[in-house]
Amino acid sequence: MANHVRIVVNTAVQLDNLTANETITSANYTQLYTALKHIKGGSARLVNQLLDRTGAFWQPEGYDHYVRNSAELQRIINYTVQNPVKAGLVDNWEEWPHTYLSPALS
Repeated sequence: MANHVRIVVNTAVQLDNLTANETITSANYTQLYTALKHIKGGSARLVNQLLDRTGAFWQPEGYDHYVRNSAELQRIINYTVQNPVKAGLVDNWEEWPHTYLSPALS
C-alpha cells in the first residue's frame, strides 16, 4: 500500500518456548509495543537512507487490536491480505509482492 502498512503480529508464540513454571520476563517475552517500535524504527531508518533524507517517517498514530478468538483472527487476516485487492492494485492478494502470510496461518 502506498500510504500505510497493515500487520498482524502474534506475540503469544513466544510463550510456546516457556515451561509451565517459567516466569515471563522482558528477557523471554517482547511486548507488542516494543516489537512495533523495532519494526517502525528499523524500517524508517532504511527508507530514509534509500530516499537520502532524515527525520520522522511514520506518522505517530496507529491502531492496535487484541484478537480474542480464531474466527476474529481469520477475519482480520482476510481483511489485511485483501487490502491491496480492495484498493484496486491487484486482482488477487497473492499477486501483491509485499504480502507475506505465514504458512501456519493459511
